[in-house]
Formats: sequence, structure tokens, C-alpha cells
Amino acid sequence: MADIEVTHAGDKVTVKAPADGATLSATEAQELASRIFEAAARAGGEDPVENDWVRLPMQYLRLAAERLDFTPEGDADKVPAPNSDEPDGRNAEVHCWIKDQTQNNAMHIAAGCVAEHGWFIQEVVEHESVSRTDFADTDYLQYFEQAIIDAEVFLYEIEEDETEGKEGSADAP
Repeated sequence: MADIEVTHAGDKVTVKAPADGATLSATEAQELASRIFEAAARAGGEDPVENDWVRLPMQYLRLAAERLDFTPEGDADKVPAPNSDEPDGRNAEVHCWIKDQTQNNAMHIAAGCVAEHGWFIQEVVEHESVSRTDFADTDYLQYFEQAIIDAEVFLYEIEEDETEGKEGSADAP
């Protein structure tokens, strides 16, 4: 599809294609339509990203979340959150990588997944469009790359609860 160019100047959109035309797959045709739609919106004075019309290749959301407690304390059937070695933690930082969605859709997907796993979003700490280079040389690169394959990846970093009134302390008389 490199042979097809879509540009806009002022209120005009220009599409340049090879003289003999181009044959596109369904995916390529959708991508071309998206590029034409985006150029038309910009030519009309609209911001398609601000208006949530554009699917972003990859988004990263970092959320502060609190566990919803639907089961009584000490219930043996309590289900731990995904990626959790500390199922009793009440607070977590949730890292989300979401592929090919609008900003609003990405937020809805993140909120739905987090809620399905028994958490409530307290704060959206970050929400931005990202690329591989944003995670190069970090421990998070593997999650970015997995999201390219799976479309969505969620990593829960759960804070360990402080234990109140520990018995058997070395300082006890």
C-alpha cells in the first residue's frame, strides 16, 4: 500500500495511486479508508484523535486500582488477581497495553477487564499512545510485544498488605 498516498492541504484531500490502480486486501482497504477519513476530518478542521475517531496502533494505560471485596475475609474461595503472587493485596498498579483501539475504547476495555478481575480503578495515572521504543531496555518490553500478538495485555503489580499487630515479634517481652 506504499504506492497509495493520502494527504490534505487546507480543505482538500488528495489521493495518489498508481496509474494502473492497486489491488488491496480487506485489511489494506480498511487502512486506506481510515487514512482518507482522517485526512478528510483534518481538512474539515476536525481533530480525529481528539474526537476519538482514530484507532491508535498501541496504547499504554497505567492505573491505580483497589480490590473489590465481594467475599468475606478469610474465604478460601477468594480468587487471586492475574499475575499475582500476593492475592491478599488491596491496592495495585495495573499496566495495560491495548492494540488498535480508539482512546475511549481502550479505556472501556481496561475498565471492563480490571472490574472482571475484582478491581476498581481509583485513578488513571497514564494513558498514551506508545511504540516499541518507549519500552526498549525495560522489563515491560515483553508485555508490549505480547500485546501485538494478543491485542490486550494486563499486568497487575499488587502491593502487599501491611500486617497489623504481628504476634511473636522479636521485640515482644
